[in-house]
Amino acid sequence: MIKKSVFQASFEESLNLENDEFRKLQDAQHLKTAKHFDKGSSSLRFKLYSFILAAVFVIGLNFAVFVISVMLHNDAEELRVPIYEKSFLTAEVFLIGLFLWLLLVLAGKAIKRNYILPYRYHFHIFTAMIWFLLELDLLFTDFLLPALSFFWVGAIYAFMIFLAAWMLVVKLKYLRRLLYHEAATPALQDKVAGLMAVYGMGILGVGIMIKLMLGSSSLELSASIQAFGFLLAWLIINAGSIAAVIFVGFPYFLLAYYKFRYPEKYRKQEGKSLEDWYGRRFLRQHKELLENG
Repeated sequence: MIKKSVFQASFEESLNLENDEFRKLQDAQHLKTAKHFDKGSSSLRFKLYSFILAAVFVIGLNFAVFVISVMLHNDAEELRVPIYEKSFLTAEVFLIGLFLWLLLVLAGKAIKRNYILPYRYHFHIFTAMIWFLLELDLLFTDFLLPALSFFWVGAIYAFMIFLAAWMLVVKLKYLRRLLYHEAATPALQDKVAGLMAVYGMGILGVGIMIKLMLGSSSLELSASIQAFGFLLAWLIINAGSIAAVIFVGFPYFLLAYYKFRYPEKYRKQEGKSLEDWYGRRFLRQHKELLENG
């Protein structure tokens, strides 16, 4: 039997996404944001609030991480903890991240349907979170390399990539069962991958702890334990962020995809008028909807 993609559901099947418990975690924020979009446009106050939010907490925080990185490398000789001589978080990296995020914001302006606007707003929040996390990862890597080797740092990132892939596979299988009522058929490779994801961090942590304690005679035992604690916290933050994007964000935006694919069916399902659903601005540009509605 050929497994169907999660993007091929019919309208009736897509309604099953409403039962995703992780997606429901986003409902409160979605409803709160949707209140600010009336008839396809937000108020001037909300636009100003969003601009300040983007300038301070998105661009500002990411720029602050870059500035901190520059300052730490300039004062490398005075730091108690060694830092890698070359910074991974360069000005070019920051500008590329800024350009890509602003490009997504501008591209999102092409989507004007009222019912999609809250999803568009939260998409920018999710992408901003990913950008911020990537910058923190690059900054943290500057401290990891002097304490560990390229092999161990590569092993850490390889494990996080594997963990993200495993989470995505698990979520996709769950969504297929939810959408198409597929029977759960756990395979041996699924069990092996699950064991690697659960115990992999522990095995990796033990190896890194031994490396920290034995790899440098200048590090005291207490300092090694403290460094391992920071490393563990960093791994947990990354794992939690990846889980939030995959388990909460993915089904949330998948529902937006199906609303975009079946707009009229979802409008009637939710009992919305044409104006409430599409917005005045969108209806002025698509008068055929008024004629057909």
